[in-house]
Amino acid sequence: MVKRILGVWLILLGVLFGFGRVGRAAPGLQVEQPRITYPGDGATVTGVVEVRGSATHPDLDFYQVRYAPGAGPTADSQWQDFAIVEGRQVENDVLGTWDTTQLPDGPYTLALAVWGVNDPNSPYLDFATNLVVDNTDLAVTPTPTPDPDPDPTEVVPTPTIGPTPTPMTVEQPPTVTPHPTATLSPSLVETPTVAPDEGTELALSVGQIRTGFCVGGLFSVVLLALWGLYVTAKAVLRWILRQRSTSSSGARR
Repeated sequence: MVKRILGVWLILLGVLFGFGRVGRAAPGLQVEQPRITYPGDGATVTGVVEVRGSATHPDLDFYQVRYAPGAGPTADSQWQDFAIVEGRQVENDVLGTWDTTQLPDGPYTLALAVWGVNDPNSPYLDFATNLVVDNTDLAVTPTPTPDPDPDPTEVVPTPTIGPTPTPMTVEQPPTVTPHPTATLSPSLVETPTVAPDEGTELALSVGQIRTGFCVGGLFSVVLLALWGLYVTAKAVLRWILRQRSTSSSGARR
């Protein structure tokens, strides 16, 4: 019984000491810190950018690359994904393609999140901060102007060969004038304007993720502590009853 009680409290202590390992890999797994190698902090980018770096994990589920306006990540950052790749390890290579031509110029932040199968609530993160999007120098291709139509009034003269024949009068039948065809005016059709779908905004906050995980862990610790107290109380009660039973048997003899 004493071994059972000690086992319960050893499990509880193990949970408490392992509680601070949020965001780390399971024992025995070596996870390389995800890295964004290009563009680096403070870089100025233009046009379509190949984001390079490393996203490795011994039990990789997927990784995602995203951007948000602002010089650095905050709890209110409006993140937009532009690359979500499942099950593919990347080491010092292209992580995704970021098209900045559709974005207003200004400061931005990139984020790389690597998710493992066994730690779905704690991604491994890396950021590239103080990036500046500047597309003012992109060349604008001029629209070619078509050549004007030739003068329709220009008539090529026809040369006259030989003597001019004497014209003859030929009686023609009366010409029937066709009835005019009515022209229908085109109807005006209003084309409904479809509002563009709003992109899903995923706010990535490491502090909020860790806070939620900590609350769940503390709840588990409280349950284990109550279970340990129950086992201890039960063992003590059995020992008291056993002592009373032994005393009663000795008194009867």
